Parts: sequence; structure tokens; C-alpha cells
Amino acid sequence: MMRYKIFAETAPGQTRIGFFDRAGIIQHLWLCRDDQPDLIGTVHQVRIEQVFANQNRAQGRLVDGTVISIKLPKNPPSAIATGAVVVATIVAAPRYSKAWQAVLDARIVTAALVLLPGRSNITISRRFGDMEAMQKFSSDLQVSNGFGVIVRRQAAVMSRDELQASIDELVTDWQTNFARCDPTIPARLYDGGNLPQKAIRLVPRASYQRCNIGDAHSEAIDAAISAAIKPKVRLPSGGTLWCQRTHALWAIDIDGADADIKKYGFDCFFGEAAVEVARRIRLRGMSGPIMIDVPRAGPANKKFRLHLENCLDDDPQNPQILGMTRSGMLEVWRPHGRAALDDMMANDVAQAALAGLRLAAMRPAFKPVQLAVSPRMATWLAGAGKAAVAALNRPLEIDICLKDDKAPAYVIDKVTATH
Repeated sequence: MMRYKIFAETAPGQTRIGFFDRAGIIQHLWLCRDDQPDLIGTVHQVRIEQVFANQNRAQGRLVDGTVISIKLPKNPPSAIATGAVVVATIVAAPRYSKAWQAVLDARIVTAALVLLPGRSNITISRRFGDMEAMQKFSSDLQVSNGFGVIVRRQAAVMSRDELQASIDELVTDWQTNFARCDPTIPARLYDGGNLPQKAIRLVPRASYQRCNIGDAHSEAIDAAISAAIKPKVRLPSGGTLWCQRTHALWAIDIDGADADIKKYGFDCFFGEAAVEVARRIRLRGMSGPIMIDVPRAGPANKKFRLHLENCLDDDPQNPQILGMTRSGMLEVWRPHGRAALDDMMANDVAQAALAGLRLAAMRPAFKPVQLAVSPRMATWLAGAGKAAVAALNRPLEIDICLKDDKAPAYVIDKVTATH
């Protein structure tokens, strides 16, 4: 798995995180708005409101009234009934009209392992290639009483000491932050860790640093966001990727019409495509079924699939290549998790207003700032964005002079008249 340098930029109303690889290329993006809750990884006591046995799902409600959808086990079928209070962990953000997604019981997930409070055994992920070797590797691991562990395939890149340290850290974090509550009522038991913890847990051996608004890493995050949400991606060989989303799935088309095959060859073209397809899946937070239309090129197609599998091995969401459909599409499944980048950027008004606040935050402290906004941006700043304005920590004057809600708000520089 790649080693990452994680850079987080904290701005009024939002935090943006870029996961930079050794070459300085961003492989993952997180956008976290303060006015939207980040429930991923939180553990709750949930009251069950409905059970959909045929779908292996239940609907529950958190203590604050938030509705969640809980996945139930198929074998054996769950005995959960309406009105019961159960423990569940939030694992995926809402998408379209769907609720937050959750699984039963408490768990803390990292790239290399899953800590299971309330369990008492060590198990190996079924996706490990060499199960026997990993069982020997993990046989010396020590887990406190009352905790179980699932060792994931990404643990193969870690030493035993690193894995043991990770287990000990998670156990300590749970014991420190677990809230004991009446088991018969809804409550939040664990907050999932702070944002730096969640980021570091995504990849092993990562370093975490903060960057300042407008510095080189901040600008790299800006550029990555702008490029990632565009449907068209050019490859060095001249080929093109097209990435589009529907309510049901993601579609990626690998277009080699303009590729210089004579110069680069099919192997090079498909190698570039595999690397960039895997990166786009991570950057945009694609999840669920992903259908990839791969040009027919004989033996090169098989190499593409193998290369893509290797590239997806670095993805902590553990995507799986399911095979070719009857129509010739390569099908990939990636479990749902954090909100897709497209969803985070969907509110043009909020994003344009937040962009203006980022500019305002770069101005000298304690000096008034005049911000040019549209009428809808002004409404957002006075409502959902009120806390973001307060976080600016300086006087802010709003000038409603923009007509385009998609145009970023900007700082108006006052010029003192001289006579």
C-alpha cells in the first residue's frame, strides 16, 4: 500500500483533506463541511422502527432523530424486532434519498484491521490470499479482554509491532471515549474519533500535517477538486476517460480513439488507463456498481484487468472486480462509505460562499472584510453558514452584488480616495 502524507486545511466552515502519495499526487480527497454532520464511524444505540426481513434491512432512529438504515445478517436471519434498541455503527453517508447506512454492533475500522468491542476472537479477512501465513503472523497478537479483531488484507504491509500498536491504540481510544448509557434508550456511544484520527486510520504509515489556506498543498487540493469533478480526463498517450454517474451506478468509458497507439502501444495505453481509473474511483468517492467500458484489444485487455486489480489493492474501501457482464462491461463493486465528491460539491451556493470565506480568512486578522456575494449566498451565510461566518473571527461586511450563484464570492478591496 502507498505511503501518504496527509495535509488538512481548516477554513471557516469546512475542512479539506488531501492524501498525497510519494510523488506528490493526491490520491484521496475529503471535504467536510461544518454544517453537515460527519457520522461515519460513530457508534449508537438505535431504536428499531421497522424491519424489512425480505431485504435484510431495518430502519432505526438515533437519539437526535436521524433516521438510519441498518444492514441485517442473512445467515442466520436476524431476530431483531420493532421497538428494540440495538447497537449499530454508521458506515456510509446518505446518497440521493437514502438514509445513513449502518451495520449491527460496534466496530472501529482502519485500513489494516477492524476492532470489535464486545467480541473475543481474532479472525482473518476472507480476502487474504495466503490465509495460513497471515494466521501465523497474527497468532502472537494480543487483544484485551472484551475485544475482537478482524485482520484485513492491508495488514500484510505492516509489521507485527505496527499492527499490535494499532490494536492497542484503538482499544485505548474506545475505552477512553466510550459513553456508558442506559441500554434501553437511544444514545451515542462513541464519536468515531476526530477528523485527523479518521484520516490516519484510512491508510497505514501515514503522516498527518496541517496546511495553510493558499499555500502549495492548499492549492494542490484546489486543483485536484476542480479536475476530479470534470467528466473528461485526458491520458498522456492521448486517450480519454469519461466518468459519469447515475442514480444506480457509475460508468467509466475508456476511449482510445485519439490515443497514439503507434507511439505508446496498447500496453502503455491500458496501463495509464488502469492507474487513472483507480485514482478517479478514489478521488470522486465512487461506490456501488462501477461499470467500465474497456476497448477490445485482445491480450492487452487481460493485462489491463490485472493492472487494475493491483491499483485497486491500495484502496482501503476494498473494491472488488466482479468480472465481465454479458454486454462486455468490466464490473467493479466498491462498498459505500464517505459521501461522493460530487455530492459534497453539489450545493453551488454553499461552495461559492465558503470559497469567499477562505479568501477572507487569508486577510490580516481583526481587520474588517467586505465580501461580494449573491442573494442566495447571503441567505446561506445568515442561516446554515452562520457558524462559518463566526469562525472567520473578524468583522464581515456582506455586499450583495453577484448574480451568478456558481461564481465564488470574493473579497472587495477598498481603495481610499486621495485628493
